[in-house]
Amino acid sequence: MNLEQMKARLAELVAQLEGFKAVEITEEVVAEIEGLKSEFEGLKAKISAKESVDSMLASATKSERQVAPKAAVKVEVAARKFSNSGEFFKAVKNASNGRADERLLAASHLDSNIGEEGGFLLPDDIRQDIQRKIEGDMSLLPMTTQLSTSSNSVVLPTKENAAWDTSFVQAYWTAEGATITPSKFNMGQSRIELHKLASIVNVSDEMLSDANLLESFIKKEAPEAILHKINEAIISGNGVGKPQGFLNSGFKYEVAKENAQTAATVVYNNIVKMWARLTPSSAAKAVWLVNPAVLGQLPLMKFDAAAASPVPVYLPAQGLASSPYGTLLGRPVFPMLGAVSALGTAGDISLVDLSYLTTITKTNGIKEQMSIHAQWDKDLVSFKFTMRIGGQCLFKSPITTQNGAYSMSGFVTLADRL
Repeated sequence: MNLEQMKARLAELVAQLEGFKAVEITEEVVAEIEGLKSEFEGLKAKISAKESVDSMLASATKSERQVAPKAAVKVEVAARKFSNSGEFFKAVKNASNGRADERLLAASHLDSNIGEEGGFLLPDDIRQDIQRKIEGDMSLLPMTTQLSTSSNSVVLPTKENAAWDTSFVQAYWTAEGATITPSKFNMGQSRIELHKLASIVNVSDEMLSDANLLESFIKKEAPEAILHKINEAIISGNGVGKPQGFLNSGFKYEVAKENAQTAATVVYNNIVKMWARLTPSSAAKAVWLVNPAVLGQLPLMKFDAAAASPVPVYLPAQGLASSPYGTLLGRPVFPMLGAVSALGTAGDISLVDLSYLTTITKTNGIKEQMSIHAQWDKDLVSFKFTMRIGGQCLFKSPITTQNGAYSMSGFVTLADRL
């Protein structure tokens, strides 16, 4: 790095260190601070040495002859941008070989040391394009309650009670002029850690020479890999090194199978009973997440199967000649290739309102790094995309009705049918 780049990086380190003032010091935070300390001290030493060298050289070459000062020349530098993401990725490759592009070294892109261990923040337009794909039609992330933070962990209040519980915020009927009874605010707390998610895309030297091909390839492969891992975490994440998904949440309610129900089946009574356990506020937001193997059973499902003319549950009245509605009890059915359980096991079909799941992402978004050494023997370079994300449900258990203690949840699953 040149002197200006080192100073820019030092300023970023100072900003990062400022962010630790407001967070709890955990073992992970300590490790991160120690890493920043090493880089911080190294940069200061390099800057000092570079400034000393520049000063000595300037002193040695300074002319004693007095000359008239030159008239100031105003130089207009047009703001240059990458015409497409392929150009950006090629510039990153060139930077690793010491050929830095002035567009790449702009303060908005430089994130760390140039080279194998460093990285660059994606330009806003490229980052937003990849983000849109990550949050596209097949993504579960937009269905969650999304928050962002500049920290690596946050503490949020847990919602352990229903609105009528006396340990929560309360409301009262009160007479005119009477003293209002204060609420007893009693809530737990939950720490949500942001975990690093990385996707690596290997690119050949031939592809690097074609900016348009490079753009379409990387912008397809990286978002798909990241999208799959995020969906997987939202569904079945165990909370260890990744977000906690709804299948592992204490808020989940599991509906028992029917007596003598055949193994690996889903029947009409399962659907009705799952719906009956969904919180009323979720009726307009919930979706069915199913293993694709379940789809083969839904069109065969009948209401009042013993009747002379049983009514199909999943197909329109015109039968197989028309497209399926794709809904059960009015809510969309999404087949998921990954994360959902195998047919016949708990989690192969779920009725969920994912707004009960809080997800938190890092405000600086997606970071891009590359290495020319990972598979040098195959003429491949590796582009790595990283982001930080955490998540979990803030309810610790299903809620119950005020009268009758009937348990309900925003995450309803069907028990094993093995």
